[in-house]
Amino acid sequence: MDSNAMQVSRRAVLRAGGVATAGVAVGSTAFSTRASADPASGTGYVDVQLLNITDLHGYLQPPAPNDGGVITGADGVKLTVGGVGYLATHLNRLREGNHNSIFCSAGDNFSGWPYYVDSQNNEPTIEVLNALGLQFSSVGNHELDKSPRFLIDHMEKGAPYHLDEPFDSFVDSTGRRFHGADFRYYSGNVLYRDNGRLIVPAYNIEYVDAGGGRRLPIGFVHVTVDGCVDGPGFNCSYQPTLATTDFVAAANRSAAELKRRGVRAIVIVMHEGGYAGPDFNSGVNPTGPAFDLAAKADPDIAAIITGHWHCRFNMMIPDPNGVPRPVVEAGYYGQVINEIHLKLDRDTGHVIRELTTSTNHAVTRDVPVDPQIQEIADYWSRSSDKLYATPIARQTGDLTRMPNADGESTLGNLVADFIRWDTLRSNDGHAHFAFTPVLPPKGRSPLSGDLPYVKGANAADTDGTILFGEAWTVYGFDSPIVTVSMTGDAFHRGLEQQWQTQPDGSVRYCPVAVSAEVGYTYDPTKPVGERIDPANLRINGAPIDLHATYRIATNAYTVLAYDGYPAFTEYTDAVRHSLDHEGFIRYVRTRGTIAPPALGRATSTAPHPRGALPAFVPPPATGRDTRPPLPPGARC
Repeated sequence: MDSNAMQVSRRAVLRAGGVATAGVAVGSTAFSTRASADPASGTGYVDVQLLNITDLHGYLQPPAPNDGGVITGADGVKLTVGGVGYLATHLNRLREGNHNSIFCSAGDNFSGWPYYVDSQNNEPTIEVLNALGLQFSSVGNHELDKSPRFLIDHMEKGAPYHLDEPFDSFVDSTGRRFHGADFRYYSGNVLYRDNGRLIVPAYNIEYVDAGGGRRLPIGFVHVTVDGCVDGPGFNCSYQPTLATTDFVAAANRSAAELKRRGVRAIVIVMHEGGYAGPDFNSGVNPTGPAFDLAAKADPDIAAIITGHWHCRFNMMIPDPNGVPRPVVEAGYYGQVINEIHLKLDRDTGHVIRELTTSTNHAVTRDVPVDPQIQEIADYWSRSSDKLYATPIARQTGDLTRMPNADGESTLGNLVADFIRWDTLRSNDGHAHFAFTPVLPPKGRSPLSGDLPYVKGANAADTDGTILFGEAWTVYGFDSPIVTVSMTGDAFHRGLEQQWQTQPDGSVRYCPVAVSAEVGYTYDPTKPVGERIDPANLRINGAPIDLHATYRIATNAYTVLAYDGYPAFTEYTDAVRHSLDHEGFIRYVRTRGTIAPPALGRATSTAPHPRGALPAFVPPPATGRDTRPPLPPGARC
């Protein structure tokens, strides 16, 4: 490395005025040194263009203004952005004239929240990324929302995913069955807990043309956010069979291995990020794990591409030797494309660090959409409308969230029964019984709609028909069902926590639905914490044994402490099952005819004190593509 390279403070951003390029929104370029601002300085070196996105989350259609569709630029200017049709146009224009162009992602490409991708197994996102020419991606935490098997066998390789039959391997826009990704996933710090093997390779090597028939290697090191499979802060990707290791150590380990293999140009692509102010193409006061890594990562690493935080920044941060290198993040939902230019020595393959530049380009909607990519997105949107209108079962009566005097509802009891049923479909983790919060003390109820008997507005609906889309939207927010070991005492105390004393001294009732194996009576006139006599809490007709351990099923969201029932977090030996939406579809479809479950699983032995019953007001109907709430303190 050049000992004369300009050294900058941790918070400095070296920028020069941007040059407007027709049809492409270009902000200021970050330069590693003043030499990199002089085009003549790069003469004789191999120019490599690195284009990257992150956290697309399946947002193929333009996101709404209040859902990531507007970003802030220099001087507070607002830009309307997003949509893969526009993304493709910007990508194509940025690639023009760049002989060595590499396009990658920092992860969370799929496991999207829009109904049109989520309900179709996230296969639409993979088809679009294939068409965009994505070459590789880091594993994001949401790529693990189903399982490593789903990521590797289905999304990468295109093998049918049997748990979602017949709603898997959809027909894509070409009329063919889903064949998987044309690119690969990588991570150096996500491994199987039982044997310590990585779930995917830690790094990849790409080759660029150096002229004269010579190729130069560039190594890409990949890591995933620590703890994303362990639960706290991460609900959807909770995977008890997996573990993560320290991502800084993993990145440095992969960099050392690449150097042993003779690779001299190395880039980190990581699904972890930070925050550096509101301007999408600069950075101030950087904070977060990505910047901690930047201060520690091997100084031979030439650039650090980040994600996960849903932030946008473009900075030059000194490595441990004080030499600047890009640290960038490209927002989310297709808002931004980051472009890094590396200059490689033709003979050695080393990166000439003082000539590195980086720019974040807003994916504005003031350009024509790419017709091929937009048609793929539109095809999947139309397909999702057809899927929504697909009848999957019949019902004999109303399935609603409206509670009776004891806090029970037909939909709540149905969901509790489904949760236990779902555990019986797997080879392990069978639950003795199940429960689900109906009106939790904090967070959002998983019951997000009703299934009335009378037909709805969809033209395909009839009285007593349950459509796929109706079942999908009434329950769940992409959280897994889990079976855990819990003592009878912990379960009893959890039920007692349905009544919680508020700061003003009032008592709030936060009912929990239980599966058909459970029945109990309670006395609302007794003190909080003493309303359920254990002798009157029965499991399959027998009084609960407070000292015994039961296998109990619920939503991971609840046992990971996001719902506000502390006793329900006292568990061990978790086993994952289906994601809530998908498992519920399977349950309804398998049963064929759904009768409203009988009420009476929880009954009061005395009249409720005035004001003690929940004042249930169904929330406003949400759109099909409404993003589920994040657990408190969690990041995407």
